[in-house]
Amino acid sequence: MLLRQLYIDVNDPRNEAIIRLLRETKNEFLIRLLKEDARNPCSNLKPFRHMLLENRSKDPDLAKKTIPLLESEVILDPELLDKLEILFREKAYKEYLE
Repeated sequence: MLLRQLYIDVNDPRNEAIIRLLRETKNEFLIRLLKEDARNPCSNLKPFRHMLLENRSKDPDLAKKTIPLLESEVILDPELLDKLEILFREKAYKEYLE
């Protein structure tokens, strides 16, 4: 019954503005999805070193620590890995819980 009512409402000329708005919204959504799909999947990722350097001013423990130039050196340092884990969790909380 609901589908039949929806079909009748779609063909009603009084609802042209609503239907046009829905089509435009659908097109914008598809365009955004296609743009995101065309990007490199890793385009939004930053090097670990940059993340540590950005958060150096906020964290006094990190300010005392020397940040290595190479990613491999960052990965081998357990203290820096712990800091990175905390930073990634904070970033995830901000993105997905707010």
